[in-house]
Order: sequence, then structure tokens, then C-alpha cells
Amino acid sequence: MILILGGGITGLTCAAALDGEVVLVEAQDALGGYCRTTKRNGFIWDRAGHFFHFNNEKVKAFFNSKIPDSSFVKVEKKTSIRLGNDHVVDFPFQKNIHQLPKDIYIDCLVDLYKAEKSNEEYSSFKEFVYATVGETISDLFLIPYNQKLYACDLDELDKDAMGRFFPKTSFEEVLLNAKNPNNKSYNGEFSYPREGAEVFVNVLKSMAEKDTDIRLNTKVVAVDLENKVAILSDGTTLNYDVLINTSPLNIFCNVINSDYDTKALTANKVAVFNLGFDKKSLTDQHWIYFPGDEIFYRIGCYDNILGSDRASLYIEIGLKGDDTIDKEVALRQVLADLKKSGIIDNTMNLVDYEFIIMDPAYVHINQASEKLKAEMKADLAKKDVYTAGRYGSWTYCSIEDNILEAHALSKHIAKEYDNVKFIDLFSEGTNNE
Repeated sequence: MILILGGGITGLTCAAALDGEVVLVEAQDALGGYCRTTKRNGFIWDRAGHFFHFNNEKVKAFFNSKIPDSSFVKVEKKTSIRLGNDHVVDFPFQKNIHQLPKDIYIDCLVDLYKAEKSNEEYSSFKEFVYATVGETISDLFLIPYNQKLYACDLDELDKDAMGRFFPKTSFEEVLLNAKNPNNKSYNGEFSYPREGAEVFVNVLKSMAEKDTDIRLNTKVVAVDLENKVAILSDGTTLNYDVLINTSPLNIFCNVINSDYDTKALTANKVAVFNLGFDKKSLTDQHWIYFPGDEIFYRIGCYDNILGSDRASLYIEIGLKGDDTIDKEVALRQVLADLKKSGIIDNTMNLVDYEFIIMDPAYVHINQASEKLKAEMKADLAKKDVYTAGRYGSWTYCSIEDNILEAHALSKHIAKEYDNVKFIDLFSEGTNNE
């Protein structure tokens, strides 16, 4: 029997791609993890913004075959950065510094030129940012914004903490962009489901439910790795042959009662307010970044993506792992900062809202966490335990990355273990490799 911990995108993909005796255990009352959608009072809200820019043609074709094209709006991204009440700069910041006052623009260019010519070595994410774009760009946006996002000193993160998601550029590109703007980035265009991110979950869920024993509102509270026994929160036990963990790696360590020192596995939390108003928002942007003293680091406007006539916003607030937040106090501050930023005004009334804590949200990637993760994965695989996904692999990745990782893992498991078949989700039929 294959036991899967967690019913998010990774767990559901594994369940859909494995044919055999499969049990999926999900602690929440619904599947989907952070890709769940709330539909209420005419508003459609995800658990923070999820924007789909599938690059893998097979993944794209898979969902296209399951979801009608009419279910999506295709959007050319409009995003910006607010530097207080004085300056608005298009995203990505590095390419659009020409929109700043001339003296600041010159400082940015000079620092960027020096950084590009420098051979300075760096090891932390903060050092990487300074060495890549120079002091002025770093201090204006990249450092304060990412500190608000990650809720930590950026020297605590590895230089490659954001990988391909860090918007890179060159001095030449920045200079030429002032004359002929080209703001395309890795997600310059995206598709958004008219009914929210849950449409992707529903595809995987429908495939997984055919042969998978799915148990909601259930946790695995302990695992005996030697005897391959899992104890569930309802008191029952399961004997498994293979275990796939997609829950946060630090939490899983407690479940297996390991001796690993997990203090390197840190992450932030993100408090999300989904807000619905009786009038349209006062911006045409899809989302906006705030590196300043506003309570939020990013807001997004579903109404501008979906073309609705009432403001529907998501608000993201970065918190340290041990921080607490007073919902009512935070909401008042959010509304005040939205007004100060010109996103809403006093004529707009809040109709409905939703408050969510994503914990963990963004993991802190550093040399210690990477070393520990590699060691744990190698040790666990020897005991027929695999840990995968954004939190199971303790990484920064996209939804597409989760799907591809889970698909590849399922194929590997089918090769290694008897009585398990691999269902290739990206081609017709079943592959019994």
C-alpha cells in the first residue's frame, strides 16, 4: 500500500499518477492545500494569488485537454512597485529605473554598471543582490521588499534562495529599456481561471478519486519507519509499503520522531486578507509590490484580472514563524494603507472578507537547510519514504514544478515496487514501466 501525506497539488498528482492500493491522508476538510478557492457573495478568492504560466508543453496540454479554454482569461501582466506616495515604477524594477527622478536614475545606473564589472564574491542572498544590481537599486526596492516578504535578515538566506524567480537583467538591457521598454519576465503573460485556482485541483482530484482512499480531517500523528506503520489521528493504524510525504519537512520530522536537528528548517508565515468591496478598485494593476512601511508587501486585484465591477483584493502580510497577529487590528491597518496608497477611497464599503494564515509560506533556503534536506531525503529513501513538494522538499518553486516532481516520483516508485502501475498523465493510456 502507498500512503500519501497531504492532499495539495503534489499529493494529488501522485495519487492521480499511481495505480494500486493508495491512501491519501489530508488534515484539512478539503483537498487542494493553498490552491483552494472561496466563492462567496459574488467574490472569488484564492489563498493568495496563484498565477499560471505553464512552461512545460506536456503539462500545459494536459490541463488544456481537461479544462475548456473558455474557462480562462488570458492576461498580459500589469504590475508595479509603490515607493511611498512619491514614485510608481513598473515591474520589474531593475528594467524600469528610468521612471525614477533623474538623479536617482543616474545613481542606479552607475551602481549597476559597477556591479556588473565587479568580481565580488558573495554567499548570502543579501550579498548576491548588492553584488548583482548595486547599492541604490538594492536599497530602494529589492532588499526592503524581500525582507518584508521573508520576514528575516536576508543574510540568513542562500545566494540562490529564489533561483530562476529572481528577476535578472544587465546594464545594457536597463539602458536600452529606457528607450524601447520591454518588461517581459518569466511570467509576463498568464492565464487565470474564471472560477479560481481550484479548477486545477479539481482535475487532479477527479483523477485521484477513482482509485484512491482519500481521508479528510485526518492527520498522521506518528510513523514507525522500521515497521512501516502509520498511526492516524482517529486512532487507526495503516501498514504501508511506500510513504510519500508532502507535508512540511520540519513537521514530518516530528511525526517520524527523528533525531534530525531541524532548527535550520525555518520559514515565514503569510497572513492573507481577501477583501470584497461594493465598488471597483482605483487601480488598473493586477498586483502591486510595496517595499515601504505599509503593513502589506503585496496586494492583488482579482477584479482587474477577471473584469468584474467590484473590487476584489488579496492582501499579503509577511510574518516571522513565531509572530502572532490580531485580525481586527491588522484589518484596520490594511484598510488605512489601501486608502493611503490610492487603491480604495472612503466611498467604497467592505462587503465581505476572508482571513487566512499560511504557515509555512516561504521557506528560508540556506546552506544548512539544503544540507539537512539532502541528508534526510537519502536516509528516508532507504526506508521507502519519499518527501516531495514545495514543503516536503523545502524549496521555492512553482505549481508546475510540484506537478512535474510528483509525476517523476510516481514513475520512479512504479519502477521500484511491485503491484504499482504508473499512469502517465501527459500521454494517452497507462504506462506500466
